[in-house]
Amino acid sequence: MDHPPTLSFRGTVVHGDKRGRELGFPTANIAVAEHPEHPEHPEHPERAEHAGSHALPVDGVYACWVTFPPATERHGATISIGDNPTFDDVTERRVEAFIHDFDGDLYGAEVEFTVHAWLRGMFRYESLDALIEKTAADVAASRIALAGPAQLP
Repeated sequence: MDHPPTLSFRGTVVHGDKRGRELGFPTANIAVAEHPEHPEHPEHPERAEHAGSHALPVDGVYACWVTFPPATERHGATISIGDNPTFDDVTERRVEAFIHDFDGDLYGAEVEFTVHAWLRGMFRYESLDALIEKTAADVAASRIALAGPAQLP
């Protein structure tokens, strides 16, 4: 059976703007670590963008599995990679993760994400209500995607 290539990356949870919490979706903001074991995807170059030696998927919203090394228990997550186009004051690329059914303090923790499915591209929403509604739909779609086989972009 042919398995799709795996795309994963690690990072450390850092403090963010706390907007996710205010919107009802508390996120772990990730400072992405170097990822030398997956520096390139020659068979699928569209699957990663490189910033130095950091390999991340292209901007968008993804269903992922997350672990907290060295622990191997995994949790589902909906992650956003990009510059948060709804908020004009965000100009840098960010990785933000809403970890499903998780409540805990992760600041300073190392986390590892394995991309399971691409959900959508990044969009600018005209209101916070529209963003909240779409985020809720993204989390529902992520849960459904994580219940099935991996579907990388």
